[in-house]
Amino acid sequence: RRGRAMESASKRTKTGGGAEVNYRILALYRFVPLAAPEEAEASLALSNIRTELLEALRRHDVKGTLLIAPEGINGTISYPWSASDTDSAASSSDLCQSPSTNDDDDDDDPVHTYLGTHPLFGGPELRTRISQWTSSSPPFHRLKVKIKSEIVTLGLGRPMVQRIPRYDPNERVECNRLADPNSTKGTYLSPAEWDDVCRDPDILVIDTRNRYEIDIGTFESSVDPGTENFSDFPSYLEKLAGEYDWGYNSEAVTDSRANPSDGQSAVPCKKKPPKGIAMFCTGGIRCEKATSFALQSELLPSELPIYHLEGGILAYLDDVAKRKKCSVNSPKDSEDGQEGSSEDRKENSSTFHGECFVFDKRVAVTEGLRPSSIYSSCHGCRGPIERRLLDPSTRCTTGMSRESMERHDALVISLEQSGLGKPPPLCHDKKSGRSYIPGLTCPRCHDCTNRESLEKFAMRKLQVELCGRDGRSHFE
Repeated sequence: RRGRAMESASKRTKTGGGAEVNYRILALYRFVPLAAPEEAEASLALSNIRTELLEALRRHDVKGTLLIAPEGINGTISYPWSASDTDSAASSSDLCQSPSTNDDDDDDDPVHTYLGTHPLFGGPELRTRISQWTSSSPPFHRLKVKIKSEIVTLGLGRPMVQRIPRYDPNERVECNRLADPNSTKGTYLSPAEWDDVCRDPDILVIDTRNRYEIDIGTFESSVDPGTENFSDFPSYLEKLAGEYDWGYNSEAVTDSRANPSDGQSAVPCKKKPPKGIAMFCTGGIRCEKATSFALQSELLPSELPIYHLEGGILAYLDDVAKRKKCSVNSPKDSEDGQEGSSEDRKENSSTFHGECFVFDKRVAVTEGLRPSSIYSSCHGCRGPIERRLLDPSTRCTTGMSRESMERHDALVISLEQSGLGKPPPLCHDKKSGRSYIPGLTCPRCHDCTNRESLEKFAMRKLQVELCGRDGRSHFE
């Protein structure tokens, strides 16, 4: 029954008839040794896995990206799916279970079953998160399975896996052991337990995502490490560890340790250390590796508790929506007859504010993993941009610096000479105080984008528009 529905939806997608199709979006990862990185056969082993995945997933019109590396598998894919009332329950499944214990809904999903029972990375340790999306075009345009050195790049010297048959062992393989979740990692906290941690002033909550992701939403009281890439996180944690007095006592913290009157400069006092550290990310994979590094690097005291949010923000937003729904359907009456006590309302409130950036056409999601209605994707950096900035009726074309205007004038001349037409006008975002070009750049990336890149963005934008006029999909 499900197979026929998927084939029918697949045909509608391929014909490009414009009909809306229901898609399942499946995010997954697992840290599991798929190949020994120090062995010359590692590339061959991963290449064989890649070939098998491509052949199996193409049968079901799967699109998206999977990364495989010696340390495991990670990625997000989508495929046509006939939605049913039971699908909403499937999104709460953190773990991919065997077919014997799955409900009928997942038994009928050949993609989920294939991945969940795979002999190399399947089983209960394969972390999955399912959500739904309805659109006339798929969340991804093609299927890619990439061989990488890491499934999430922390950049600690893990050797690169070369294309077969060549393999160049790296002398820094020993560094792999500083961030190996298969060896050790932080303690999981369920979404229901997470709010108490966020509200605990003695727990340091760290967002392990990148700055552009944090800008549109994060947990209250969390710390922004200011990283542009996940590989910056080890340096951040090393700096953070040095800010605290791990042998804390009140006198040491308040003592200036120097007398300015004697000509000595005061030594900055270190801060009182937290009683624990909790980390989170989008789907759980980055904080799993980050907590592993925190424990194995010996930058922090061995007795300091290290936690991380199980399933990441996606699991939390899914859980919050379900808690609120249950509260509405089955309200607890307090003694005074009002629906729900203050404790109930606190339990059902969310400590996450904003939206969660995701790496597909949805751009961002809210509670219940509903697609964002606020953000679109920047054609330049692919990060989030508020849709209000793309609306011609609300654009601001004043307030730009002279340098920005001169740069844009030069771009106009260059594009017209190249036959690409006149670009959109330069606009100003009053909120950030930055300039941008609608459809080409956003306030975040415009100032750091050179003219050559802007011309490439303009070319891509023109190709997308031409494909749209012809009713064809453009592989951006």
